[in-house]
Amino acid sequence: MANITNSPAFKSAKRAVIQVGDAGRGFVVSAGETRYVVTAAHCLQRYPKPHLANSVLELTYPKIIGKLTSKRPTIWAELCVINYTDDLAVFSEPDEQQLYDRCAEYEKFTKAAMPVGKSPEALAPHLWKNDPGKPAWMLSLDGEWQRCVVYNGGRFLTLKTEQKIESGMSGSPIIDDKGAAIGVISTASDGGDNLGPSLTDCLPAHLLRKLRPKRPREPLYVE
Repeated sequence: MANITNSPAFKSAKRAVIQVGDAGRGFVVSAGETRYVVTAAHCLQRYPKPHLANSVLELTYPKIIGKLTSKRPTIWAELCVINYTDDLAVFSEPDEQQLYDRCAEYEKFTKAAMPVGKSPEALAPHLWKNDPGKPAWMLSLDGEWQRCVVYNGGRFLTLKTEQKIESGMSGSPIIDDKGAAIGVISTASDGGDNLGPSLTDCLPAHLLRKLRPKRPREPLYVE
């Protein structure tokens, strides 16, 4: 039986995983031609003041993202979502008017992207013992996809795995069997249960509509 992690979807997903800050990770997701970078909020070195009057420069992070193999990130990005309680942050391209060159660098760097998938249906924790959970995968520090099982508690995904989730994996994607992102690695442990925000439950609605557009309904046939 072929190893699913060798499939084109999984290889494409691996190319979309990037470095965020000095020691975190993130991943590029696509909304048509637009690219966003999703990460764990605790991977950010600073946080802007929570109000609606932040300037472009207050929301722009210099040299915040880069290749996983790079010593230091070199690409600028603009913060468009910060969710402290769910440990979730999202970047977009820098302002095209004020930071044209930085915007062009971001767009070139974020070509490789993965889709956002649908998280498992929410299930109360006391029912998990009678449910097999949904198979999922996370990317280890040595760049290998590791299998785990996830349950959706209604907001956070609980990962059950025998593999160690290490601190350098924070911000990595949790992907489904189609190579689509369904969550974010947040906590680290030596095995057992780990929590990560579910993308379909924790991303803001306006962004989720872009990342997972609904298919138009088929018109009803009336004779």
